[in-house]
Amino acid sequence: MATGTITSAGLGSGIDVESLVTKLMALERRPINNLQTKESGIQTQLSAYGTLKSTLSSLQDAATALQTRQNFASNTAVVADTTIASATVDSTATAGSYSLSVDKLAQTEKVRSTGYASATSTIPTGTLQINLGTYNGTSFTPDATKSFSVTINSSNNTLSGLRDAINGANAGVTASLVNDGTFTRLVVSSNDTGASNAYKLSGLAGFDFDPASAGTSSMLSTQSAQDASFTLDGIAMTRPSNKITDALSGVTLNLTAKTTTATTLNVSSNTTAIAAKINTFVTAYNNAVGLMSSQSSYNASSKTAGPLNGEASVRTIQSQLRSIVGSSVGTTTNLARLSDIGIQIGVDGKLAVNSDKLTAALSDPTKDVASLFITGTTTSGFASQIATSIKSILGDGGVLTARTDGLTQTIKSTDKSIASLETRMTAIEARYRAQFSAMDTTIASLTSTGNFLTQQLAKL
Repeated sequence: MATGTITSAGLGSGIDVESLVTKLMALERRPINNLQTKESGIQTQLSAYGTLKSTLSSLQDAATALQTRQNFASNTAVVADTTIASATVDSTATAGSYSLSVDKLAQTEKVRSTGYASATSTIPTGTLQINLGTYNGTSFTPDATKSFSVTINSSNNTLSGLRDAINGANAGVTASLVNDGTFTRLVVSSNDTGASNAYKLSGLAGFDFDPASAGTSSMLSTQSAQDASFTLDGIAMTRPSNKITDALSGVTLNLTAKTTTATTLNVSSNTTAIAAKINTFVTAYNNAVGLMSSQSSYNASSKTAGPLNGEASVRTIQSQLRSIVGSSVGTTTNLARLSDIGIQIGVDGKLAVNSDKLTAALSDPTKDVASLFITGTTTSGFASQIATSIKSILGDGGVLTARTDGLTQTIKSTDKSIASLETRMTAIEARYRAQFSAMDTTIASLTSTGNFLTQQLAKL
């Protein structure tokens, strides 16, 4: 109904036309009010479903974190002598104890020049040839694909000019200047460790170096290129880097010092981290169960219902989740139910964890706890089933998506009906006002005539 309209209706008749129109329009608007109330309820349902989607998505994430053996596992690696090496592991590592000794660390090739008065001291001109290759301790074998040349002329024939030219060539070596307080020296180091990253310098007087005849070179060797040499469980190995990623599956070793005696590397399952993942899963499950219970509840005393009370889709989801956690999985181990590892289902449908029993199960090498949760070759564990179920529920065509799509479509249809009725209300109000205006005019005319006749009769 229009508001704020200034009208003179009723002035002629003395009837409160505005009050009459307002009351009549209030009756006419009842269908709109009913639709708006209905739409408000649907909006509340949609909001509740949005919260439920978010909660189920969190449960799906927690279940996915346990869905595969790789995700389920959590390992640790400890080197007994931390001054020798450190280790990190991923979920593919196998528990075990290994003997480790380090004979040599991987090194870069490093040489220095004789001392010069300063960085701007003049040096000979010419072409410095840089050849990378492999040094086996006695001979140097150049790599034909790693040969570089640096030109030194009158524009850059200083110690700093040579440094800049070498670095600008991107030849796999880095040059720097070191000042000991008296002399400045050019220091050249290979960028990468390993015997295959040695180098030979030639062609520029005063700056030649051959690793195979270091004693007769102008540049002095301060460190030879070499591979790391170590022994793991009695197996001798060499690698070009001190970071070893391929010696032991799932384990990365970082060698830091040579050993005089062997140390121990222990790889074990981190039961605390795995228990934390399981507890996260249980918490997410309980959050979903609790939310659905409160959203679909009915309080008989206050006669109030949750926003999703009576919703079949919620009952379907509740039934699916209860069916999964209450069943058993056909594992080949002595574990089949969640209760076997200390996880009980309460009367409210929520899960409760007996931490002591769970820790004992995780620590028992005869019990494959992972099989209760992961996707196996022949069976699917609880986490796997729940992750798959929720993916279907939340996916296109899923029970939750279908329901919310239906509610959204109902809102759109209701909005169209309300808009159509609002247009009709405008026409109805205009008709009422026209009718009352005509009535007001007629009554005013009759009143005027009556007053005139009264006056005339009074004169007789």
